[in-house]
Amino acid sequence: MTFMIIIPAILVQSEEEFRTQAESVRGVVDLVQLDIADGQFIPNVTWSDPNVVAKYKDIKFELHLMVQNPEQEIKRWQDCKNVIRFIVHIETIPNNYQLPVTNYKLPEIALAINPDTDISTLLPYINQTKHFLFMGVNPGWQGQKFIPEVLQKIKIFKTAHPDKHISIDGAVNEETIQEIIKSGVDSICIGSAIFGNNQTPRENIEKFKKIIHNLTLKQN
Repeated sequence: MTFMIIIPAILVQSEEEFRTQAESVRGVVDLVQLDIADGQFIPNVTWSDPNVVAKYKDIKFELHLMVQNPEQEIKRWQDCKNVIRFIVHIETIPNNYQLPVTNYKLPEIALAINPDTDISTLLPYINQTKHFLFMGVNPGWQGQKFIPEVLQKIKIFKTAHPDKHISIDGAVNEETIQEIIKSGVDSICIGSAIFGNNQTPRENIEKFKKIIHNLTLKQN
């Protein structure tokens, strides 16, 4: 049976919001994504503070860098030991440019790609990372409508590179999850469907685990 990782995605405007959401998934999942936007790569600006995040030593984080200068942002987080991965957008990297490097084996660098970017842009970096994040919406805001054409891109990429870990982020919910599973992704990043309704984040995560389990059984 396919094992799929659920990664809660935190996109907030204040430390208070961050603390509330981080604490609500503490002990429920192994990894949390923190979305960081600088107002340049995308118009939105989000809260982020390495000193605060570092205090959550029992939570591992990956940072989704929706920023124009990812290397500068990476330097800001180098001493935050519970950050295990930086996700850099391919759209912010010059053609055939070496991926940013970190001072340690972890954090690692992953690549994200927007819905309207051709997957061929990933090919020069195929041997530089094992993690790729496909956006199901245009980055920056939670609650957007899913762009289904992304799933075909994922299928093509996963077929060509089955050893790579593929994540999807954006508009992952009960309506889209079945087709997302069929695309062959290895992990799903969920924001508003975990944090944006009347159920607790723990209840929502358990609900998605059951949905994934049942859908995977049907496929197998």
